[in-house]
Amino acid sequence: MKKCRRLAQVALVVTAAQLAASNVALAATCASPAEKAAVDARVLQSELMVAALTCGENARYNAFVQKFQSELVGFGSSLRAYFARAYGKSGEHVMDQFVTRMANGATIRRTQFTMPQYCSSAVNLFNAVLAVDTAGLRDYVGQTPFVYQSGIESCPVQAAREPTN
Repeated sequence: MKKCRRLAQVALVVTAAQLAASNVALAATCASPAEKAAVDARVLQSELMVAALTCGENARYNAFVQKFQSELVGFGSSLRAYFARAYGKSGEHVMDQFVTRMANGATIRRTQFTMPQYCSSAVNLFNAVLAVDTAGLRDYVGQTPFVYQSGIESCPVQAAREPTN
């Protein structure tokens, strides 16, 4: 009887440790606000790239890249930092897979519309993003309708504790 109780206690401790470890792993993969903005920017960039290639909007895509060049470089650094933090040595490989998945997703979304519908929508997207000032790009990328496609969530924000006396 005591042996069974002891085994049950050990099993509970092991299960609790496994749960704690999985929570740490989940916490490691959530994104800080800067990382989430970088992820969202990459999703938007994939959408714009597919739109440019599909609808012959290369000039608008180039205008996007030129206008937001320094912001895109910063987002790229944050994206690399996120994948390095979340996936360690395999971060670069996982990031490459992510970028490919986002481009494939944009291509699949394109097939859900007729070509005229899709290209009209793409022109509207280009017009909207090109109307954003450079300081507003970070906010804009989080408001696009396809950012949920990334599968990467923001880390929950925790309120600071009030000091107790």
